[in-house]
Amino acid sequence: MAAPRSIVVTAVLAVLITAGALVTAVLLRPGTPETAVPGAGGEPTSAGAASECGPRACQVLASQPVKGTTAELLADPDGRSAHVRFGGLGSDFVLESALASMDVAVRQDSLQCVDGQLAACLVHGDYQGGVIAELLVAPSDTWRQSDRLYFSDAGRVLLAQVAGDAAPEVVVVRHECASAAPAAPGCPRGPVLAEVFDLSGKQAGCTKRYSVPSQLRGWPDVRLSETDLRPCPTS
Repeated sequence: MAAPRSIVVTAVLAVLITAGALVTAVLLRPGTPETAVPGAGGEPTSAGAASECGPRACQVLASQPVKGTTAELLADPDGRSAHVRFGGLGSDFVLESALASMDVAVRQDSLQCVDGQLAACLVHGDYQGGVIAELLVAPSDTWRQSDRLYFSDAGRVLLAQVAGDAAPEVVVVRHECASAAPAAPGCPRGPVLAEVFDLSGKQAGCTKRYSVPSQLRGWPDVRLSETDLRPCPTS
């Protein structure tokens, strides 16, 4: 199913690899808004490289158990230059987050992981009046970054078990009128809906419209099932 015109930030993320570092640029392009926007994968860095988040030492902001190990969110003291380390202190499997090059600050609540046969983690932070999130998945024993980022102009992106399969889904809460840019002028605070993607970035459907986000079941930890989903609005 093609992504609807009203889905989220009109950003195309260009991947520039310079001197071994991943740089992701967000280029606004009016008229083609997307909730899931092209992103970039990254290669694991060395433990030595991960000890520095930009010009400053990394700090562990959050950790979560997943796939028999630990995922740790690393950042500088201001929450920037985010990295995710798998395996704990001394591990050399570290991914530089695409959010780092966007100057997105992360916090202690910016990491969410869901374990299972197909595990996934989300790293998210505030961005242009909403929340932007990067997805990391482990289809086998190796973690990799998704090629999409997810933006919510209503401030909520999360992993949740929606379909009855072995993998979680990405749930993005957004205003139905989201247009050329986040928090577009004239966009009312409602209605809102939740849009659901599988881990490959394919749209699975949307919920009905709600007047305010708090009407979504379980808000802010939105709980959905397949029966809640229907085709997403196309305009």
